[in-house]
Amino acid sequence: MSEEKVVDVEVVETPEAEAMPSSFAVIVDETAKVMESLGKALIKAAQDVSNLMVVPADKVTRAQLDMLVEAGVAETRSKAAGSLLKEAVQNRQEVFDKIEKTRDQIAALKQQLHTLVGIQS
Repeated sequence: MSEEKVVDVEVVETPEAEAMPSSFAVIVDETAKVMESLGKALIKAAQDVSNLMVVPADKVTRAQLDMLVEAGVAETRSKAAGSLLKEAVQNRQEVFDKIEKTRDQIAALKQQLHTLVGIQS
């Protein structure tokens, strides 16, 4: 049979012990604030990631993007590429307008076909 050992422990109240609960509460509160900030940062990062695209760039294009960054025209390659892409799309707006019009016509034709064969969409 195992032998039980009994130890007497005396609890002594000290000023440090009395201050512990409030110090602990401060730590818990600060930890909660940090966790909330971290959560907000994670949400923002996830939203930023959802806007990302992977686009291949050859060495010449990469070097030109680097020149824009080095010249201070853009903060990063990504921002330089995004700016150039946006500008290119804006300069070709008439092409995108025609594409949108054609897409709408195709949708209308599909609807006519569905109506012709009796399929409801």
